[in-house]
Amino acid sequence: MMRQYYAQRRQGGDNPKGVGVIAVGSIYYLQNDGYWRDRFRGTPVGRNPWIVLAFLNGVVAASRRNAAAGKWEDVYVSGRSDLALVRSLRDGRIRKIAVRTLILHDDLGMCKEATAYPTLPRLSGRKLPLPPVAV
Repeated sequence: MMRQYYAQRRQGGDNPKGVGVIAVGSIYYLQNDGYWRDRFRGTPVGRNPWIVLAFLNGVVAASRRNAAAGKWEDVYVSGRSDLALVRSLRDGRIRKIAVRTLILHDDLGMCKEATAYPTLPRLSGRKLPLPPVAV
């Protein structure tokens, strides 16, 4: 199971790489804008399942000057992600969505299964066993 690294909202514990709370392959029932703008909200629609395909590389809010071209460029960082690609399981459409929206759907229970936090091994201070030596 792949997950996004260095996410903006992390789980606690021994998490040296900052593994996020959204997993690739998670299924969400995304709501349209009218649901979020409605004052009383009613019940969410569970007919449109979307699956998370991948996380896009993030753009850092800084830039650097390219010496060869003499122009300023945006800096892209892999692993820092604010957008995710999701595909509709109903009709196959693909669209970008903010990760914070997926986290909101996860908090409100609009997902097929809750995405459990992966267990990461504690690597610091642990000695690995040596392989047997043939004599």
